[in-house]
Amino acid sequence: MLYIASPFSREFGFALKTAADYDEAVLYPEELALVSGNAIAKRRIEFCLGRAAAHSALRQININDFPVRKGPDNEPLWPPGVAGAITHSGEFALAAVTRQENAAGIGIDIELIDETVPAGLEKYICTKQEMVWVTREKSRLPERLLMIFSAKESAFKALFPLTRTFLDYAAAELVWREDTRSFSGKLLTPAGEAYNAGYIFEVGCRIVGQYIFTFMKLPPL
Repeated sequence: MLYIASPFSREFGFALKTAADYDEAVLYPEELALVSGNAIAKRRIEFCLGRAAAHSALRQININDFPVRKGPDNEPLWPPGVAGAITHSGEFALAAVTRQENAAGIGIDIELIDETVPAGLEKYICTKQEMVWVTREKSRLPERLLMIFSAKESAFKALFPLTRTFLDYAAAELVWREDTRSFSGKLLTPAGEAYNAGYIFEVGCRIVGQYIFTFMKLPPL
């Protein structure tokens, strides 16, 4: 059974839900309406587990009975003054939330380490400098590539609600720090008015079983 401890301080809510928790009865009517009746089972399970994790995380910061709707770009809509993120992979989902006095934004992402990563995919995800690290050990290429991919996903999830800016993978460059098990990141292109090119951030990274889990928080504005 997968277990992931919260990487955040106690001011953050953090929850994991698995297939054993699947029950559409936990969804609010406003949330259930977001799932098409034609949606495949996998999609319904992912959505339900993600919202269930979100509800649990919100309760940890004393917010109850709040339906998490979707924004125009399918992003979760959190209560006013709250930052949060949801991620899922297979039959489980994670959510993290906090009040924006603690963090302006949160990003989390989880990816299954897949040994069948398409050849050459790193060219679309990595900068030239990142490519040096990713390809240094051929046996670890799938793992390192997904570490970069997941870390950028977490960063972009944290930034998007604040900037409404879609960033591609070339918009940020990451450097791995073994001592802290994290990436030092730098924006190469601006993301909104508050996050200029050159903005420095950090993304934590953990390998949990066959999964890569990344996470970050943005300082309060």
